[in-house]
Amino acid sequence: MTKDVDPSLEIDVLAAALQMDSQESGDLLEFLAKKLELSLPQNTTVTRSGWFISKDHSVREITVRFDSYHYQIVRDKQNSLTAKVMKLVRGVVLKTTEISVKQWTEEVAQQLVQLAKHNAQTRNALNKFVLGGG
Repeated sequence: MTKDVDPSLEIDVLAAALQMDSQESGDLLEFLAKKLELSLPQNTTVTRSGWFISKDHSVREITVRFDSYHYQIVRDKQNSLTAKVMKLVRGVVLKTTEISVKQWTEEVAQQLVQLAKHNAQTRNALNKFVLGGG
């Protein structure tokens, strides 16, 4: 993200990229997993379903870790999504709150923008994320 762009616009653009229409991206969870794994592999854990020899390896869970918060989105057996935010203090989860998928993407976007302000490598990764280079 560039220095001359309004920070609230950065968050909006990143949130929009995270919330891409699932028809355009095939599957929202697959899209998020690909983008987050490529952009922030050190902060992202993706769990896939199926055995190693099965054909189906769809994304079952994504966890994105930041210092004080971890964000998790899970697909259940009925194919619906559940999003959660976990508040951490000294590495211990003190509170877990279920939130909407839209709120999850907005909060992850805010966390990513904050991280990018302090880390050039993250900033470059997020530029690729938003611009489609990842």
